[in-house]
Formats: sequence, structure tokens, C-alpha cells
Amino acid sequence: MTLRQLRAFQAVARHLHFGKAARELDLTAPAVSIQIRELEAQIGMPLFERHGHGKSLSLTVTGEFLLGYTHKIFSTLKEAKGAISQFRNAEAGQIAVGMAPTAKYIVPLFLGRFHALHPQLQVHLVESRGDELQHRLQTGELDLAVMSRPPRPLAAYAEAFAEYPMGFVVAATHALAASPAVPREMLPQLHFLVREPGSASRAAFDAFQRSSRLDLAQVGEVPSNEVIKQAALAGLGVGFLNLHTVGLERRTGQLCVLEVEGTPLTGQWFLLRTPMRPLTPAAESLRQFILQQGQDLLAAHVDQPALQRAGTAGAAATVCSGGVTSSAR
Repeated sequence: MTLRQLRAFQAVARHLHFGKAARELDLTAPAVSIQIRELEAQIGMPLFERHGHGKSLSLTVTGEFLLGYTHKIFSTLKEAKGAISQFRNAEAGQIAVGMAPTAKYIVPLFLGRFHALHPQLQVHLVESRGDELQHRLQTGELDLAVMSRPPRPLAAYAEAFAEYPMGFVVAATHALAASPAVPREMLPQLHFLVREPGSASRAAFDAFQRSSRLDLAQVGEVPSNEVIKQAALAGLGVGFLNLHTVGLERRTGQLCVLEVEGTPLTGQWFLLRTPMRPLTPAAESLRQFILQQGQDLLAAHVDQPALQRAGTAGAAATVCSGGVTSSAR
């Protein structure tokens, strides 16, 4: 066996698709297929079941068995590289950071500031869902992961490092955009764009309904924050989401945050790491940087002056008038 074959096997096992594995490895699908065939020839047993003329794949029992050892091999190699880098140069090395889709609006900010302090460190970014990120932490593919709602059951250390606000947004052309405040009694008349059940913002939206004793029945479930923003810009309704995801649209006056009693609601950003192995010095340095400076960086570069920190007196909101963003207070 070769590491190249095992790396191809690991990628195909993750995606169960030769084309997707090839894109991850920056190879062609035939090249990946050749690596798998050579590996199967070495073992003398198939690693994948091919269905529908090879278009659909599933792992054989042998493949499942080998995959566990493959994860251990690459995890051990990564630990070895990290250990060696400690002796060579603590400022050199690589860090693999995962981020949930919502976190992509803030993680590059942290990494940009960190890279300015440690230009020799290389950071590899991976975007995926929470359960997949947790799995990659366990297998050693990732050092750290950032998300707003850690999966359950949680098999990682999760450290809260910053707060984020959640609220209602509309297009600058919406009839409510120029209102200094929106009475809660008006909300049942509106159509809302919200994330699917299980997301952090949907849990907050449902909690807001219960605490306000409102029945917000006109709800459209949307699969991502980007779609919520685009739908709100198109005038399809009132979006409810993590307000750290609309920083650009607020600065350009495209979206406005409605002032509604009881909002913004507050969530927390979490930094995850596996308890199964120690962090490399480089990854530990990034962890400390995010834990110590994450909240201040968000306050300075993402939060707007009109968007007060959750927990302060009064509701925080931005009111747009004629497409220009201004503070309501």
C-alpha cells in the first residue's frame, strides 16, 4: 500500500463518489479510480460495492475496516509533523480549521489578523456541517472548528468565545424599513424567512414566538442564510438570521435590521477541538488568539454601532431610510 492510495481511498470513502473525491484531491476521476483498483489488488478484496454501473458506491465490510485504520495512519502522520515542527520552528507548520456555513462570515477575519502576526503558518480552511466537522476533528483531519450550534451528542471540547445577535431584516425598499419601531402585534401579519429546524437561528425564532406569545404562522423555511438574504432583498418577506451574516448588506444599505421589542436575541460562537489528542503549538496559538480576541474583533469589524451588544438595555436595531443606514438611537 502507498499513502497516495490510502489518501484516495479516504476521499472516495468520504464522498462515495469518484468525481467528488477527484476534485478534493485535485486529480482526475480515472486517476483516483486507478489508485483504488491498485489498492484493492494489494488487499485482494473489494473495498467498495459498485451499484448502477459504478455510479453509486458503498463501502464493503473490508472497506469499513480499512477506513478506521486509514484515519489512524493520517492522524498519526499529522501528529508526527506537528511534533517535529515544535523542534524546528514553533512559528512554522500547518493548521486545519473547519467552519460551519454560518461561521464563514467571521472566520476569515480571525485568520487574517492571526496570519499578520504569524505569517509563516499555513492555514487550511474547510466548510461543512457541524456533524461532519466533529467527525473530522475526531479523525485528526481538523485541528479546530468554529460553529454556532455544536452537534449533539458532542464528542469534542466546545469553548464559547463570542456572542452574536439574531434579528429581523428587510430590504431597504420594504415598507417597514423606515419605521423607527415595529410593534410585536404587527408581526403575525408578516411573512418570515427562516432556517430549517435544528439550526441555531430557527431555535431562537421559535423561542421568540413562545416568549412573546405570538403565532407567527406565515413562515417559509429556507436552506441557507444566503438564500434568506437574497429572498429578503427580493421582497419575499422578513428574514430572521444571525446578524453577523448581513454585515456587508447593512453597510451598503441593502438590508435593514428592524427594531422589534425583545430583539436582538443572543447566540454564542463556539470553538471546538478534539479531546483525543493535544493541539500542535501552532493550533494552540490560534486557539488562544480566537478565545482572547474573538469578541473584540467582531465588535470592531462586524457589529455596527447601531447594533448594540445583547444584554444592554433596550432593543438594538438599524433603521434604513432611502437606502442609507443610520442609527435608530
